[in-house]
Amino acid sequence: MSSDVIIRAIQASDRADVCRIWTTGMEQSKLAVPKVMRGWFMGKMNQFRDLSLAQDGDVGPDGANLLETYGDKGDRRMFVALMGAPEVVVGCCAVKIGMDEKAVEPESGLCSIWRMSVDETYRGHGIATKLMAKCEDWARGTGRAVMRLYTINPVAAKFYVDRMGYAVVDQFQVVKFPIVRRFVPPVRVYEKALTTGEA
Repeated sequence: MSSDVIIRAIQASDRADVCRIWTTGMEQSKLAVPKVMRGWFMGKMNQFRDLSLAQDGDVGPDGANLLETYGDKGDRRMFVALMGAPEVVVGCCAVKIGMDEKAVEPESGLCSIWRMSVDETYRGHGIATKLMAKCEDWARGTGRAVMRLYTINPVAAKFYVDRMGYAVVDQFQVVKFPIVRRFVPPVRVYEKALTTGEA
C-alpha cells in the first residue's frame, strides 16, 4: 500500500483534512500516562489543541491558517500524504528552520518537525516514513545538517527512534507539581544528523 502514497506540499483544499487528522492524532498521546491520569492529561492536551485551533492559532478553525503558517515561506513547509482514487489526505508533517514554531530563524543550523500525524485508518503502511523522509530532504535542501522534534507520545517516540534513527538529546517537564510529575513523563527532544543522500 505504501507504494501508492503521494507526498506533496499542502494546498488550500487539504486544510480541513489536515486539521482533522492532526487533532484526532493527538488522542494517541494519552498513552504516555497511566489510565487514572488520562482524563486530566487529555484536558491539558485539549488546551494546547484549542490554542492551535483558535482564530489566531497556527492551525486555525478547521485548518484555516495552515497555508499562512506552513505554506512555502522559505523557512517552513507542510507536506501531506495522499492515497486512493479519488486521492484523499491521509497524513501531514511540517518542517521549519529552527526550533521555535513561530519565529523565523534564518541563522539556525537545524530544522524541526511539527504537526506530524497519519490518519489512524492508514497507519502501518509506511506513510509516516515517507512524510518524514520528505521533510528531511527539504531540510537538507536548506543546507541544515540536523533535524529535531519534541514529543511526549510513546508511539511516535518509538517510530522516531526505531524507524527514523532519532535519539533523545534532552527533555523538559511541562507539569509544575512534583506529585503529578511522577505520572506524567517529560517531553523529550529527539535529534538526527542529516547526512547527504540519506532518505
